[in-house]
Parts: sequence; structure tokens; C-alpha cells
Amino acid sequence: MGLAGINADTLAGNLTWSDRLRLPYPLLSDPERVAADAFGGLMRLGIGGWTIELFRRRTILAGRDGMIAAIWDKVHVGGHAAQVLAAARALEGA
Repeated sequence: MGLAGINADTLAGNLTWSDRLRLPYPLLSDPERVAADAFGGLMRLGIGGWTIELFRRRTILAGRDGMIAAIWDKVHVGGHAAQVLAAARALEGA
């Protein structure tokens, strides 16, 4: 089982954040927002005549078979890691 984060920052920016935060997982760079769009992770807001795209905080859990097992759309940082870990352990035990 693996874990990764994804955002629109550059590879260099992600390396800086990863080092600064001492993340135990890689941050993947998606500046063209292709993966974010494919996984429904973009939020498009219309402001006047402009449309802006923002990454939504979202967690997707996939099984070893590559099938999506769970999606969390409303992620609140406190306690979220424990929820995901419990779901991943249950998935492994199934």
C-alpha cells in the first residue's frame, strides 16, 4: 500500500514543501491539473467573467487491485489520518 499527495506546484516547490514538513510520502506535481480533473479534485469558481480552478482537499483510497475503495470529499485534518488508516486496514483484512 502506498501514499502520495498531489497538487499543482512545481516539482521543485513540492521538494521544498516535503523537506520543510518532513513528509513521509511523496508530493506529486500536477501543474496542468490533468490528474486532479480526472479524479474530480478541481473546484471551478466563476467570479465575474473569470473562472478559477482550485484543488479541493480530497482523499482517495485504492485497493491493491487499483479499484477505488473510498473517497473523502470533506476532509478535516484533525482525525482524518486515523479514518483513512482504519479504512485501509479494513480493506487489507477483506
